[in-house]
Amino acid sequence: MTIIEWIINFLALMFWLLLLAVPMALLVVTTLTLIGLRRRRRDRAIRLLDKFPVTLEREDGSRRSGVLSINAGGITLEYALPATGRTPPAPITYLHYEAEWRTLNAIYRFEDELSKEDRERRRRQINAVLRPWKQQSSRWQPGRWIDRLTEQVLALWHSLRGRHFPQAEFHPLPRGDRKLLVGYAGDNVNAMLDENLGKQVVVRHLANNFLHRHQGTLLAYSRYFLFLARTPVSQQVELTLHPEKGAGQAYTLRWRWKNGKLEIQNRCSYPLLLDYIRLGDKVQELSMMIDAESSFALHVEAPARGEIVLAARIIREADVLLPRHRAIVRYAADLPGYLAALDVGVSLAPPHESDAEEQRLRRELKQRPGDAATAAALARHLYQKGYLDEAEHYYLQALAGARRLPDSGERVQLELAQLRIYKEDEGELSP
Repeated sequence: MTIIEWIINFLALMFWLLLLAVPMALLVVTTLTLIGLRRRRRDRAIRLLDKFPVTLEREDGSRRSGVLSINAGGITLEYALPATGRTPPAPITYLHYEAEWRTLNAIYRFEDELSKEDRERRRRQINAVLRPWKQQSSRWQPGRWIDRLTEQVLALWHSLRGRHFPQAEFHPLPRGDRKLLVGYAGDNVNAMLDENLGKQVVVRHLANNFLHRHQGTLLAYSRYFLFLARTPVSQQVELTLHPEKGAGQAYTLRWRWKNGKLEIQNRCSYPLLLDYIRLGDKVQELSMMIDAESSFALHVEAPARGEIVLAARIIREADVLLPRHRAIVRYAADLPGYLAALDVGVSLAPPHESDAEEQRLRRELKQRPGDAATAAALARHLYQKGYLDEAEHYYLQALAGARRLPDSGERVQLELAQLRIYKEDEGELSP
């Protein structure tokens, strides 16, 4: 065989091999794309809550609690109506369709509501994601490559039809002369989020027209959701205290009457925030913090008439599922101390100058300029309304009289630090 014949035979062989390789490659790409499309339908963030008791919060502020199950086209919550004198408990399954996911503010999995078995299952679930070797190799996992390939195929398909892919959704809110980004959705595979999986992040979250900040471990994300683990969540409560009962408890707050004093215990690893106590028609501002696993005694004189009501903010650990069109990761950071647990929240609604609570606090502070607790309460109120400069002024006024505060100004110092983080992050937010 001459050299020319050998070259011709070799080229013919290469041609047939190439002819066979092209359909094989197309078959492999098609198969992997179909697998990727199926993976896109199985949301990997919400899947972490399957078969766990959760609390689902909708955009109107309403809440439902039950055991979550993932179904084709949505999720369900299973719970039971309490028994009455005439009827037994009534089991109910609440259907929440995938089309309704946009109406969610968040889904919470509170650690203190889990059974011993569920806590162990949660622990294993979180640790499986947080293993160092798994974090380092997550970007090289076959599933990630399939997701990337699927998105490239979808991008090509949409470009041939003259459309952009992904259809990224931004949620900018006007704040003064600039816009504030509070949500970004659309990427099923996002390089910036991949880099921060398993790390502490700070997320900006819009709910009920308030801008909140949550810190937690970014455990997973999808096109629709961000999943944060071990996140401190503030919950406002108002407790009616009855001296004749002697004691009571709400979540991690326990109270009791002892020797004519009201003793409040914080049975949690996060701080307990006391806003005020209302004695009949009289309001006594507290603006204080009780450290983790600590207690504090208040001198309280029971009113001749009316109730005794304690307003507090209880911080509970939760795993939180946040819709990405309402939330965005802003920092890869671990805020020190209790800073991560304090979330005052800034209102994005137009402020009302005639707000009755604000006017009451201003009147009281005018009558008693040295009342540090009232100054702190007014600062917090202005902070929530977005008047950051004025709020900072009253926080400093409260700190000037810190020795008059029950906690010597610890809570005020932390809230002032949070306010300054807001100002540094966004510039002047004042309306």
